[in-house]
Amino acid sequence: MVQHIDMSTAGPTPRYEQPDAHGFGRVTVGFLGRVMHYVAQGPLDAALMAAAQRGTNIAAERIPADRRYVSLMEFRRPLGLDDEGLRLLEETVGGFVARRTVPLATVLLVAPGDEEAPMVLDMAVIYRRSRPFLVHSDPASAWAEVNRVLREASLPEQPQPPGLGTV
Repeated sequence: MVQHIDMSTAGPTPRYEQPDAHGFGRVTVGFLGRVMHYVAQGPLDAALMAAAQRGTNIAAERIPADRRYVSLMEFRRPLGLDDEGLRLLEETVGGFVARRTVPLATVLLVAPGDEEAPMVLDMAVIYRRSRPFLVHSDPASAWAEVNRVLREASLPEQPQPPGLGTV
């Protein structure tokens, strides 16, 4: 069963550059079997990260009983995370660590060329404290990484969902 929770926010334009077409951010989170799948589109400001935190906490109720799952996060442009948004991300990750519901790995899917974006590097620091964190810019290679982690944990592989990595 796939359940997606969509929480959107609107707010002031963040300090970083963004295309005119994106005055608000959007986040969807849900489970695909043993994969907690996030899709976030910027701007990734504090309001959007607060919505993501609420959605993640709701989706966490669907974590498998043995707590073995992989986190796949798609971040779509515009990228950028303000200080309060970064604090909320760190708080959310810390909450999962405190509850001992840390995924086997977190796989981040970003657009080609965004692998070294400041937001991606900031996220890597936070996530790598508690789990492997891998960055991909190709949907097929990101999903192959998800299946590699599942296979190494003696869990069944999953088929790639349609639309992965598309806007």
